[in-house]
Amino acid sequence: MSSSNIEIRVRNLLDQSIVIDGHSDILIPVTAGKMNIAKRIEIPSLNEWKAPPGLDKSPLVDLGFNPHTIYFGCMGQYDIPRWKEGGINSQLCAIYLEEDKLDAPFKKGMEMVYNFHKMIAENDDLVLCTSVQEIRAAKSKGKIGCILSFEGCEALGEDIRMMDLYHQLGLKVVSLTHTKSNIFSEGCLGINKQGGLSPIGVKLVNRLQELDIVIDLVHIGKQAFFEVLELAKNPVILSHSTPTMFSSSLEEDIVLEGVVSRPRLEIPRDKKMLEALAENGGVLGLIWILYKDIDAAVEDIETALNVMGSDHIGLGSDLYGHQFATPGLEDISKLPNLLKALIKRGHSDDTLQKFLGGNYLRVFKEVWGN
Repeated sequence: MSSSNIEIRVRNLLDQSIVIDGHSDILIPVTAGKMNIAKRIEIPSLNEWKAPPGLDKSPLVDLGFNPHTIYFGCMGQYDIPRWKEGGINSQLCAIYLEEDKLDAPFKKGMEMVYNFHKMIAENDDLVLCTSVQEIRAAKSKGKIGCILSFEGCEALGEDIRMMDLYHQLGLKVVSLTHTKSNIFSEGCLGINKQGGLSPIGVKLVNRLQELDIVIDLVHIGKQAFFEVLELAKNPVILSHSTPTMFSSSLEEDIVLEGVVSRPRLEIPRDKKMLEALAENGGVLGLIWILYKDIDAAVEDIETALNVMGSDHIGLGSDLYGHQFATPGLEDISKLPNLLKALIKRGHSDDTLQKFLGGNYLRVFKEVWGN
């Protein structure tokens, strides 16, 4: 297929599909007042920028983040111009509390909800989406739907009743942990292993289902992963992960001065997890970061396709800092580049439409209802 024909096919796919990205941390810089979502943000390069004092004390340093990434995060990777250029129709926007926000987690979580709604109210291009109908309406009106999600339930504090309040404010997708264990569940970074879901975590999972909130298995510990699936009455998602991130198939590595489970899925070690997610009817959102090139990202998608099938894959960009950016997929506007590579590998329009958002829509409709 010629380059011009591929370009036309990509444009037709983006025009005809509901395109949903499963994860962005854009609410962190928005809440910090670091950016205007309406403008195409251009951040300075590492060599042009001098870090403010204190960034070297961030706990993210121990995870390999440089000061530039710690300060800017996903700025310059998500904004309204880039969403439009990439053909994104709906974006999951996560409430995630960094370590320095855990002294007053409910207050900090509510600040992020406030800024989420403020961001939408101040930009005509954005619209709050809490139903499949609203996602479809956003597409038809040329707007970008914003879907509120939790990356970890720290923002509840210790009171799961607050989940009802967040739900009333638009929360539609929830993961229990962000890598580290909390009072609800063991995280995928298994420091202070507690073994699966806690009793209050089981109550939380049941309440999420009563509220018709989509459960997200991202960053959860392996035992808890299967425990949630046993409790799940509807399909779940794993909003941003990858089956082939690490070359070793060792069960554990020494990280952060402790024995820490690897934070992302891996074949063959975690094939059963992917198969269980597919059996549940769920969706794996494939991340874009830390690949040497686009072809490596495509191979990851194809691994998920081979294990799970075309009904169980989606977008889960998880862009966070140019330090970790894949060449050609540096920001959300580069989605057409990923589609071109998938088309060159022979993937059908049906598979690509499911990948772009069709599979998420199916799960959302089953869980949220009509």
